[in-house]
Amino acid sequence: MEWDLSDLYLSPEDPNLERDLAEALNLASSLDPKDLLHPSRAEGLFRRYEEALEKAYKPLNYASLYFATRTQNPVAKALLDRVRNRYTEVRNRLVPLEVALRKLPEEAFQALLEHPGLADLRHFLQRQRAYAPHTLSEREEELLNLKGLVGRSAWSQFYTEYTGRFRFRVGERELTEMEVRALRRDPDPKVRREAHRELYGKLMAEAPTLSAVFNAVFLDYLQDLRLRGYRHPLEPVALRDEVEVKDIEALLEATRAHYRLVEAYYRWKARRLGQEKVPSQDLLAPLGKKPKIPFEEAKDLVLTAFGNFSPVVERIAREFFEKRWIDVYPRPGKRGGAFCSGGLPSTHPYVLLNHTDDLDAAHTLAHELGHGVHFYLARKQRLLNFGASTPLAETASVFAEILLDDLLLERLSPEERTLLLAERVEDAIGTLFRQVMYTFFERRSLEARKEGALSPEAFHGIWQEEQGRLYGDAVDWTELDQAAWAGIPHFVHYRFYTYSYALGYLVVLALYGKYQEEGKAFVPKYLGILEAGESQSPKEILAQAGVDLASEAFFQYGFGVLESWLKALP
Repeated sequence: MEWDLSDLYLSPEDPNLERDLAEALNLASSLDPKDLLHPSRAEGLFRRYEEALEKAYKPLNYASLYFATRTQNPVAKALLDRVRNRYTEVRNRLVPLEVALRKLPEEAFQALLEHPGLADLRHFLQRQRAYAPHTLSEREEELLNLKGLVGRSAWSQFYTEYTGRFRFRVGERELTEMEVRALRRDPDPKVRREAHRELYGKLMAEAPTLSAVFNAVFLDYLQDLRLRGYRHPLEPVALRDEVEVKDIEALLEATRAHYRLVEAYYRWKARRLGQEKVPSQDLLAPLGKKPKIPFEEAKDLVLTAFGNFSPVVERIAREFFEKRWIDVYPRPGKRGGAFCSGGLPSTHPYVLLNHTDDLDAAHTLAHELGHGVHFYLARKQRLLNFGASTPLAETASVFAEILLDDLLLERLSPEERTLLLAERVEDAIGTLFRQVMYTFFERRSLEARKEGALSPEAFHGIWQEEQGRLYGDAVDWTELDQAAWAGIPHFVHYRFYTYSYALGYLVVLALYGKYQEEGKAFVPKYLGILEAGESQSPKEILAQAGVDLASEAFFQYGFGVLESWLKALP
C-alpha cells in the first residue's frame, strides 16, 4: 500500500499548490503588528496569521511527503527546494508580527491575555512571551531564517538524500538500510553477522562525509545559542518543551543511575544465548522463534488491540488504511525509518513505514498509528494550539505498543510470554535508556565542537565511551560498532530531541499504571490528553490525569515497572 497524497494536492504541478503559496505570502504581508495594541482587532489578526501559516505549511507538508518516497527523484528534490524557499519567504514576512508580540509592552500584553476573544490563545501567547529574551530584531530574525536554507535545512536534506542511496549486499540480495537493519534480528547468526558487517562497515566508510554533516549542524546550533543569548545548550529545548533545564538534567541523571538494569538484562540474555557476553552482532538476536507477521496480520492485531482499549481509537486508526493515509513497504529511493506527519487541523496525518513482515514491524505500525491517532484527535484545536508538545509527543505511540503487547500476551504460551516480556524490556532499553545515551553523546559532541571540527575518530571515541557506560561489561563490541552514531538521523534533523523519547516513555508508564488502576474510566482522561494538543502546558495536561511530571515519584514509578519486568524473566 502506497499513500494517497491527493487530499493535499493532486501532483507537484497542481496549480492549487502555487496558489496557496501566493495567498500565504499576501496574507503574511498584510498583517499589521499595530493591531496587537487593540485586543478586538488582534482576534482577526491571529486568524489571518493562522491562515497564512496553514497556506504556507500545507505545500511544504506535501513536498516533504512526496520527497520522502522519492529521495532520488529530481522532480521531488526540485519541488521540496522550491517550496522550502517559498515557505521561508512567508515566515520572514511573519517575523515583524512575531517579534512585536514577544516584545509588546507589558500593559498591552496583559490586555491580550485578558481579552475574552483570545481566551483560547492564552497559553500560546504566554509561550511566545517566554521567547522574548532570545528574540532578535526583525532584520536579524529574517537573516537567520534565510541562513537556515543553506545551513541546517540544507544539511538535513543532504543527509537524507545521501544516506538514501546507501545499498547493502547480504548474500545475493541488495538491500536498503531499513531492510539490512531488520536482518540484525534474523534467527540465523550468520545472517546477523553479515548484516552487522554491511551496515556498520558502510557507516564506518562514510564517516568522513557524515562527520562533516554533523560538524555543520552542530556549529549551526552553537551559533544560534550565541546569537540568541542562551546560557545552556539545553535551554532552547527546555523553553520549547515547557520544562526546566533542571527537569531534563534530572531525567538524564535518573536514567543513568539505572543503567545497571541494562547491563543486568544483557547478562540474562547472554546466558540465554549460552555465552559469557552478548556479541554486539547479537544485541537484537531473537531468543526464540519469532513469528513472521505479514502486514495484513499486523494491521488486524493493531486494530484489535486499539479496539480493546477504545472503539474511538480503533475507528480513527482504521481510517488510515481505508483512506490510504499510510505508505507501507520499503523500496529504492524511499527514506528509511518510519514517521507520522501530523499535518494540520484542516487536513489529516500521514504515516510512512518500511514494513518488513516481522514482530518489530508490527510494533512500529502500532507506534506510528499511535502518533496518527494523537494528531487526529488534536485537530479539535485551532492551528496555534495544534500538535503535540515534545514531552507528550511519544505518549500515544509508546502507549499503543504496550496495548499491542497486552493483546499478544493473552494469546501466547508461557515460553512465548517470556520472549515477549524480553522484547518489552529491550523496547524499554531502546526507547528510554539508549535515547538518554544518545543525548549524552550529542551533548558531549556539541561541547567538543566549540573547540573545532571533530574528526570521525573523535565521534567514534565519544560514542564508544557512552555506549560502554550504558551496557557495562555485558556486551562484546566490534571495531565497526563505534561508527553507529553516523546512522542516527535525529542527530542531524533535530537538536536534543532524543531525550523526549525517554521522557515520553516514563510518561506512558505512569499513564499505563493509571489505566491498570482505573480500567475503562481512564479512557476519557487519556483521550482528553490527546485532544488537548498544545492548548496547555504538558504539566497541566498530565495533571488532569493525575500525573505529576516533576515529582520524584514520577521517575521512581517508571523505573520500578522496568525492574518488575526484569525480575519476571526466568
